[in-house]
Amino acid sequence: MFLDTARDAARLTHPHLAKVFDFGEADGTYFLAREHIDGPGLRRVIKHVAAERMTLPATLCARIISQACEGLAYAHDLTDPKTSQPLRLIHRCIRPYNILLSRQGETQVVDFGIDHFRARWTPQHHIPDMSKYRYMAPEEIRGVPVDRRVDVYALGLVLYELLTTRRPFESTSDWDLFRAVVSEPIVPAEQHRPDLPDALRSILARALAKDRDQRYPDCHAFRKDLEDFIRSVGEPVTPRQVAQLVQQVSPSDDPTAIAPAPDGPESQARPRVGRGWILAAAVGLAVLLGGGALLWKMGAAPEPGKVRATPP
Repeated sequence: MFLDTARDAARLTHPHLAKVFDFGEADGTYFLAREHIDGPGLRRVIKHVAAERMTLPATLCARIISQACEGLAYAHDLTDPKTSQPLRLIHRCIRPYNILLSRQGETQVVDFGIDHFRARWTPQHHIPDMSKYRYMAPEEIRGVPVDRRVDVYALGLVLYELLTTRRPFESTSDWDLFRAVVSEPIVPAEQHRPDLPDALRSILARALAKDRDQRYPDCHAFRKDLEDFIRSVGEPVTPRQVAQLVQQVSPSDDPTAIAPAPDGPESQARPRVGRGWILAAAVGLAVLLGGGALLWKMGAAPEPGKVRATPP
């Protein structure tokens, strides 16, 4: 099952999805090596913003999640090249830990489709066990068959946290958390952030609908509303602004680090292979099952810098 999942992940080639370079089995141990992203995960960004009592611009948060939507929409739509049948790929474990920001100011989604294998990793792995449950959609907890809308829901939760630095549900036990996700209303984001624009409140409400039929049908629709909101504000969000946030959260002393891309069209391509792959090759193939998560940690840990933020 791991090899099938890794094979599907290796098919993904998109500017907002970290590239899987190699995977396989050696002496009974599975491994997977992916592109190294030189930048922090959104969990670190959220912790920094909360500690500094900052408020990120709503449009900046929307653009970060919009790019994640773009990458996920591509994966959701992927078809088998031989049969043209949909692969029906779902991430199923979107959370702030596996959405990264590169030093070039772009969003990168990692761990596509393989995160459910983490339960079989060694205890030293750096992601807390309960973290995945916080981002489960109600239908996942009920145990019904799921579709791409579980990723829409999880992205909505991440957007909520970016905007407010608060988790929608705070529970100390799995049971309390499951009950809250299934039956308790989410505290409206505007209670934590009164200046939240009405359009963004509506977007959050739809993305986080407990009834998936009331949710965005896919990440394309979610992204469209986010981009419409950004345009309605009339202040463009550029890669340089995101790169400044990265540098602020995780300053780089490396003079060889790639500078932020110049401000310009969002579709500007970024190099797919570079310093990160050289670093990966130097370390060797990361062993994901059986205790060798070094490269995986390296992909999510090296960090990047000043976005205009206002006190709450």
